[in-house]
Amino acid sequence: MIRSNRIPKISLGLLAVAIVYLLAISGQPRMADGGLSGHEMYLPEKLLALAVPLSVFATMVIAAIRAGRAGSWLWLISCIFVWPLSLVYTLAINRGHEA
Repeated sequence: MIRSNRIPKISLGLLAVAIVYLLAISGQPRMADGGLSGHEMYLPEKLLALAVPLSVFATMVIAAIRAGRAGSWLWLISCIFVWPLSLVYTLAINRGHEA
Protein backbone atom coordinates (compact mmCIF):
# COMPACT_ATOMS: atom_id res chain seq x y z
CA MET A 1 0.00 0.00 0.00
CA ILE A 2 1.14 3.53 -0.67
CA ARG A 3 1.83 4.66 2.89
CA SER A 4 3.42 8.05 2.31
CA ASN A 5 1.35 11.21 2.24
CA ARG A 6 4.19 13.15 0.67
CA ILE A 7 2.50 13.43 -2.74
CA PRO A 8 -0.89 14.63 -1.41
CA LYS A 9 0.86 17.20 0.80
CA ILE A 10 2.96 18.43 -2.12
CA SER A 11 -0.17 18.59 -4.25
CA LEU A 12 -1.98 20.70 -1.67
CA GLY A 13 1.08 22.93 -1.30
CA LEU A 14 1.45 23.43 -5.06
CA LEU A 15 -2.22 24.30 -5.34
CA ALA A 16 -1.87 26.88 -2.57
CA VAL A 17 1.28 28.32 -4.16
CA ALA A 18 -0.46 28.63 -7.53
CA ILE A 19 -3.44 30.44 -6.01
CA VAL A 20 -1.27 32.83 -4.00
CA TYR A 21 0.97 33.48 -7.01
CA LEU A 22 -1.95 34.25 -9.30
CA LEU A 23 -3.38 36.62 -6.71
CA ALA A 24 0.03 38.29 -6.36
CA ILE A 25 0.37 38.96 -10.10
CA SER A 26 -3.28 39.86 -10.69
CA GLY A 27 -2.41 43.54 -11.09
CA GLN A 28 0.06 42.99 -13.92
CA PRO A 29 -0.94 44.04 -17.46
CA ARG A 30 -0.56 40.48 -18.78
CA MET A 31 -3.32 39.45 -16.35
CA ALA A 32 -5.72 42.13 -17.61
CA ASP A 33 -7.99 39.49 -19.14
CA GLY A 34 -8.06 37.46 -15.92
CA GLY A 35 -5.76 34.66 -17.03
CA LEU A 36 -2.45 33.76 -18.59
CA SER A 37 -2.09 32.11 -21.96
CA GLY A 38 0.98 30.25 -23.17
CA HIS A 39 2.74 33.19 -24.79
CA GLU A 40 2.20 35.40 -21.71
CA MET A 41 3.75 32.90 -19.29
CA TYR A 42 7.36 32.68 -18.17
CA LEU A 43 9.02 29.24 -17.92
CA PRO A 44 8.56 28.88 -14.11
CA GLU A 45 4.86 29.70 -14.54
CA LYS A 46 4.54 27.04 -17.23
CA LEU A 47 6.24 24.52 -14.96
CA LEU A 48 3.89 25.40 -12.09
CA ALA A 49 0.91 25.14 -14.44
CA LEU A 50 2.08 21.63 -15.36
CA ALA A 51 3.05 20.51 -11.84
CA VAL A 52 -0.30 21.36 -10.24
CA PRO A 53 -2.53 19.10 -12.38
CA LEU A 54 0.06 16.31 -12.40
CA SER A 55 0.25 16.32 -8.61
CA VAL A 56 -3.55 16.44 -8.32
CA PHE A 57 -3.82 13.46 -10.69
CA ALA A 58 -1.19 11.56 -8.67
CA THR A 59 -3.18 12.25 -5.49
CA MET A 60 -6.34 10.98 -7.18
CA VAL A 61 -4.56 7.77 -8.16
CA ILE A 62 -3.23 7.26 -4.62
CA ALA A 63 -6.68 7.88 -3.13
CA ALA A 64 -8.32 5.49 -5.61
CA ILE A 65 -5.77 2.77 -4.85
CA ARG A 66 -6.23 3.18 -1.08
CA ALA A 67 -10.03 3.21 -1.37
CA GLY A 68 -9.99 0.14 -3.62
CA ARG A 69 -7.76 -1.79 -1.24
CA ALA A 70 -9.94 -0.74 1.70
CA GLY A 71 -13.01 -1.98 -0.19
CA SER A 72 -14.72 1.40 -0.15
CA TRP A 73 -16.25 1.73 -3.59
CA LEU A 74 -18.10 4.93 -2.70
CA TRP A 75 -14.84 6.66 -1.80
CA LEU A 76 -13.13 5.23 -4.88
CA ILE A 77 -15.74 6.67 -7.23
CA SER A 78 -15.94 9.93 -5.25
CA CYS A 79 -12.17 10.45 -5.36
CA ILE A 80 -12.09 9.91 -9.09
CA PHE A 81 -14.95 12.24 -9.99
CA VAL A 82 -14.61 14.92 -7.28
CA TRP A 83 -10.87 15.54 -7.03
CA PRO A 84 -10.87 17.61 -3.79
CA LEU A 85 -12.23 14.53 -2.02
CA SER A 86 -9.03 12.69 -2.94
CA LEU A 87 -7.10 15.18 -0.80
CA VAL A 88 -9.56 14.73 2.07
CA TYR A 89 -9.41 10.94 1.75
CA THR A 90 -5.60 10.68 1.62
CA LEU A 91 -4.84 13.29 4.27
CA ALA A 92 -7.65 12.74 6.78
CA ILE A 93 -9.58 9.50 6.29
CA ASN A 94 -7.20 6.85 4.93
CA ARG A 95 -3.72 8.05 5.71
CA GLY A 96 -2.18 4.81 4.51
CA HIS A 97 -1.01 3.61 7.94
CA GLU A 98 -3.04 0.42 7.89
CA ALA A 99 -1.24 -2.78 7.02
